[in-house]
Amino acid sequence: VRDLYDVALKPRLLLSLLKEQVPDETRPCQNPSELSSIFAIVKTHELLSESVPDSADQKDVSSWRSGVDAWVDRILMLTGSDMPDKCWVGVCLLGLTIAECSCERFLASYSDWFHVLLQHI
Repeated sequence: VRDLYDVALKPRLLLSLLKEQVPDETRPCQNPSELSSIFAIVKTHELLSESVPDSADQKDVSSWRSGVDAWVDRILMLTGSDMPDKCWVGVCLLGLTIAECSCERFLASYSDWFHVLLQHI
């Protein structure tokens, strides 16, 4: 790890965030104020940007993309949840994801995001 923005750090940080702070199917939403911490970490470290320098190790790039895939899957699960607290967290994190993700990720995921939101309208 060279610095705060090293590509090798991003997948580990993102997966740690998913494991420890973002709710899942079995773990309830502990405290809504945790969202501000999640937002800050994702934005500070640009965890969803998938922007890599040409010199980046392809293994690290692949690992990061897998981490962002896991993030998107979790956000879709939360947003589609019938439990109001999880759905609310999912919608909040989906907004963050849309704002922070790469153009390629947005174009690839937009349809899925739209359909999961449409279920709640």
